Amino acid sequence: MTPVEQPLAELAAASEELLALLQRRDPRYLEAMEQRGRLLHRVLALCQSGQATPLARAALERVRQLGDACEREALALRREAAEALAALDPHLRLADSLGRLAEAQQSALLDLRA
Repeated sequence: MTPVEQPLAELAAASEELLALLQRRDPRYLEAMEQRGRLLHRVLALCQSGQATPLARAALERVRQLGDACEREALALRREAAEALAALDPHLRLADSLGRLAEAQQSALLDLRA
């Protein structure tokens, strides 16, 4: 086994784990993303030093594909979060308005204590 193959196998496993966490919308994906980033930098440094075999380059291509899939899932997660926040906006405005009415000393429009 060459010096790059072990960290590359770890990177592939970390990429698969990250993708699974993103697909399940598991909040631990942030830690997995950091771990994958550290492994990626390590592998890239080894590959740039000329230590990559054809097998390692093929594995690196698989990791790239997994990274693309992770990016798509992360973008979908971001869209879902933005949509959820947008759906909450009218409710938050209503709650804020009701809160201001409740705080008013002499609210003629609404007596929330009643």
